[in-house]
Amino acid sequence: MKKSVKSLLTLLLLLGVTLEMKAADVYLLTSQTINGIVGKYAVPSNHKLAQNTPGSNVYSLKITSMPQTGFWFRIGVSGESNQIQPKVNDAPLTINEEGTQNPTSESGCDGSSYAWKVSYTADQYEYLTVNVDLTEGSTRRVWVEGKKRTSAGGSDEPVALSTDVEPGYYLVGNFFSEHNVGGDVNPGGDGAEIDYTKHVYFKFEQQKDNSYAFSIPACLTAHAQILAVDDYDNKMVYGPGRKFGLHGAKNGTAQPVTNGAVGTMVETPTADCSPLVGSATLAENGNYWDLETRNDNVTDDDGMYTFSFTLDADGNPCDWQVKHDAKTRVSYILGNMEGATAQPLYNKRASDTGDYNNNMYASLYFNGLNGYWGIGYIVNDLSDKNSAQTKQAQKATPDIHITQSLEGDNSGTHDKLFFLGNGGHPYSHSDYHNKVWPNQKPFSLNLHGIKRVEYNPTRGVNELAAKNGSYGMSGDIQIDGENQADFTITTMSMIGDAVEGTYDAKTGNWNYTSKAGDMEYDANERCFSLTISTEDEKYNTSHYFRFVANHKAEQNWGETDNNVTNNTGLARSRYDGADDDNHSCMAGDPNDVQYRPAARETETDSEIRSRRDILWNRPAGNWRIKFYPEIDKDKKDASYYTISGTKVVKMPFTYRVGRFIRTYSNSVAMKPAKNAKNNVKVYAAYKYEPPKEVNDCYSEGKVYLRELKYIPANMGVVLVGEVPADKVPADGYKDGDKVDFYLKETDDLYPENNYEALWIMADQYKNDKWNNYLKPTVTPIDKLGNADTDDKGTILHRYFGLGNFHSTKYYKQTQTGDDYIGFFRFTENGRSGANKAYLSILANKTVDGGVGATYGYIDYNGQLLGNVADTNNNQSLAKMAVIFDDEDNGGTTTAVSEVKMDTADADASFYTLQGIKVSHPVKGVYIHNGKKFIK
Repeated sequence: MKKSVKSLLTLLLLLGVTLEMKAADVYLLTSQTINGIVGKYAVPSNHKLAQNTPGSNVYSLKITSMPQTGFWFRIGVSGESNQIQPKVNDAPLTINEEGTQNPTSESGCDGSSYAWKVSYTADQYEYLTVNVDLTEGSTRRVWVEGKKRTSAGGSDEPVALSTDVEPGYYLVGNFFSEHNVGGDVNPGGDGAEIDYTKHVYFKFEQQKDNSYAFSIPACLTAHAQILAVDDYDNKMVYGPGRKFGLHGAKNGTAQPVTNGAVGTMVETPTADCSPLVGSATLAENGNYWDLETRNDNVTDDDGMYTFSFTLDADGNPCDWQVKHDAKTRVSYILGNMEGATAQPLYNKRASDTGDYNNNMYASLYFNGLNGYWGIGYIVNDLSDKNSAQTKQAQKATPDIHITQSLEGDNSGTHDKLFFLGNGGHPYSHSDYHNKVWPNQKPFSLNLHGIKRVEYNPTRGVNELAAKNGSYGMSGDIQIDGENQADFTITTMSMIGDAVEGTYDAKTGNWNYTSKAGDMEYDANERCFSLTISTEDEKYNTSHYFRFVANHKAEQNWGETDNNVTNNTGLARSRYDGADDDNHSCMAGDPNDVQYRPAARETETDSEIRSRRDILWNRPAGNWRIKFYPEIDKDKKDASYYTISGTKVVKMPFTYRVGRFIRTYSNSVAMKPAKNAKNNVKVYAAYKYEPPKEVNDCYSEGKVYLRELKYIPANMGVVLVGEVPADKVPADGYKDGDKVDFYLKETDDLYPENNYEALWIMADQYKNDKWNNYLKPTVTPIDKLGNADTDDKGTILHRYFGLGNFHSTKYYKQTQTGDDYIGFFRFTENGRSGANKAYLSILANKTVDGGVGATYGYIDYNGQLLGNVADTNNNQSLAKMAVIFDDEDNGGTTTAVSEVKMDTADADASFYTLQGIKVSHPVKGVYIHNGKKFIK
């Protein structure tokens, strides 16, 4: 019996099956704050290591937020009384370069009193990874890897936030002072005219009346226009139709007057005003608002301008207004993440005259790597005309003066904006790291999640404001409890029966560990977002969800207690219905939600619990959910979310062996949204041609792909994206890189009985009948496996996923062979994610009415990975490469070269499945001359 079990295990290893051993629970034990969470020296701790891959003995924890100069730790394993520790306390643990190992291997070092010490300088590493190897019977190994920063607070590369602007409307202008130094410090300044590739930070926000608005300081001197960017990256600029002045009364009458408005949206439209005029040519062309500072030593009413506009019936910007507000000042916080937009911060004074306190608040997202600048323009003290601070201010604005509408405040304003940072340091109360001033790298915070920050652009230090390059400005950052996030967030998800893949359909239980509903942080919208495709079933019957942090049930957001109690302010049952008491959840009518530090399953009142769940109130379509976890100035939860429909979806493609490629499916018909930076081809898997010799790793099976005109609803396809040459980074792409490509909804032009017309080369295939071996997973299938069977256990279809050879378990074991794109057999625990597809090939030529006799079948395990149910006589090393019908005269294989052993060892050497060469093999399974060999 023991021999039979051992033989079975050997065969399973031979087939490449991942044996699902129960993973150990491994913890990093420390008393310090790691990833924004305070640790402890107890099992379980607050920092759990993850198993690298199913069945692996190596566990890792990635640390993106860490103490400033070092930390101590040991390792704990659940069920083991002793902890893994060094032989002496404070034993230093060297940090290896990322991807390398120099492990500390010690035996007999279990206990609970010593700890390793990991040391580094402040801001030296972007992140660290703690690893432990628990291989049974071996000396336990512990090591740390790290990725270094090239300089404190960022890289030495010039700061250049994304020039690929996300869809939306932006107020653009030459708002930023030429005295911003740029380089690796900040994004630099503007010139005499608008640059449409720089400083696209001021994104209009949709209002409840469906107008759009954005505010800027009224003290600025600049040109301004509206930039519209659609889902296909097409750009238009809009202006008032002429050079339209906005100014104080220095040279006549102020326009607008204090607290007045101008434009076509006002009750009495301004004379000589016309609706917005658009142009596809990105240029001023005399079509812009011409701002001249209102703090002109005559008017000096300060405040801000709010630019607003509406859309016409065709969705184009049309009517507009600019309104002055003397009571309110606006400043901004801007992240250094790609595509980030500025977050407006407001401060009010009691009347049109008097002082502002300039205390402004924002809820910011930190991930251990990113940083923020304050954007400012106020000089806090101009009382001494001969002071170093005043002289610094005059370098940028020669006629700067104390603003007359202030009372007892000696501050004045520049007529351009500046980026204020703290030198690129993590926030602290030492060395002025809680102060910000111009021409410094952004400040950061060593935690993961949302933190409420107070920004005061004038409460700085005169010593800093007097420094050369400060131009008289210095501000202050205040953060209470900087070592603990208000909301600790490493991941954010939507979980519930409204989100496929995040619940058990049989039991109704919500699966909090599922990644199917994971959201991404969107620096452009300053929120967490997720785009999903839904079907009417989710709308016609009630389905619910909550937002969940860190995949933990006890960290969730649902409907607020106040709204549940009052039965108002909830998500409407029909988002487009007439219900003023509840929210549509659209951009102008968000739904507020409340954080709960307890799992919904522990809420004893089932009725209250169900009402705290958030109703999904959208029909079939593509929907983008935006979640804003926030803390207000009174430190109360102010979180909310919106849902917006989209005809265009942005999908990530993965770079594999020279191509951006992925599988795809949707509940509605889609087609590539082709434009200057987006070219996508669509393919179906027409047939499979088996290899000549299934046991030969030099032999090659082929999947023939035929290009399609578009993606029909509920069809699995392969997509290949091409990046234009001028968009490729200077250092190129590497495997695993991701780039977003765009697809848009379209009509289903061909019925299922005429799918042959979908082929691009239909004329050449006029005698062929339609076939596609790709199966759609519009919603994820978590337990797909790698085959299906009939009632007798006979395999009917075998399942494969798209990938590249170097990502397979076989290659990781043998490290042998060049990389190529192909289809690879799933493990017995295979899954297929949302909006993806998998390859399903018939197991013999009689299944499904004998289709396999025409389009191919696979009666062996398939490439490199196998299945427990397969017989031992059908093991394969043959490749399954991909053929594209539109390339190289009818088809190109994606394989680069054959899988080969070193020729010097080809005849004499044997390798274990782990890739270790052995001179004298004993009984077991080996690789020899590229084939499996059983001794």
